[in-house]
Amino acid sequence: MERPSPILRALPVALVAALALAAYANRDAWDAQSFLALVESWGAFAGAGFVLIHALVSLVGFPRWAMALVAGALFGAWGGIPWALAGALAGGSSVFALARFANSGAIVPHDLPRVGPWIARAEAGGWRTVAILRLLPLPGIAVNIGLGLSAIVYRQFALGTTIGSLPHSVVFAKLGAAGLIAAQDGMAEARVPLAIAAVLGVAAVALSFTVRKRVRA
Repeated sequence: MERPSPILRALPVALVAALALAAYANRDAWDAQSFLALVESWGAFAGAGFVLIHALVSLVGFPRWAMALVAGALFGAWGGIPWALAGALAGGSSVFALARFANSGAIVPHDLPRVGPWIARAEAGGWRTVAILRLLPLPGIAVNIGLGLSAIVYRQFALGTTIGSLPHSVVFAKLGAAGLIAAQDGMAEARVPLAIAAVLGVAAVALSFTVRKRVRA
């Protein structure tokens, strides 16, 4: 397959850079309440709109946990989980695809002294390594770019991302829903949801430390 021209490969990167600059320049124009109101105004298309926005903001490094909070506030403690998970996959996929297209074989990651061994390890582990990387406290955009530069096929990336993103999607979606209850009805009504979210959060952190310890071993 013929490699795209350098100009064609640079074009989406330039568009993302322009998006990032525009978002930074207008950072004071948005707050959580206005964002929630915007997505809710889309009615039956709110879920699809949320996933699309998740894919776009992930290109500029917006954290997936923050979007999972939004999913919980928008769609509820249980309803927010599948949307948070779908958003995590869409966001990871957008960066993965951009990195793969922009590189198109121009950089051979295996030749990079620090990155090469990790890329090779990820390729050997397939979806399992992707899932483990999702459980570790690593910057999502860096993980997605690295995997995009690797030879991992997309189905392995998608499966590993879905499995590895499930714990944080559950925790932060429930936390977002509990936070909305606290804001609307007071802390008394939010105590039980917050307690559940806290217990799940501790479990997720424990899982992350366990995975990190085994990876280093």
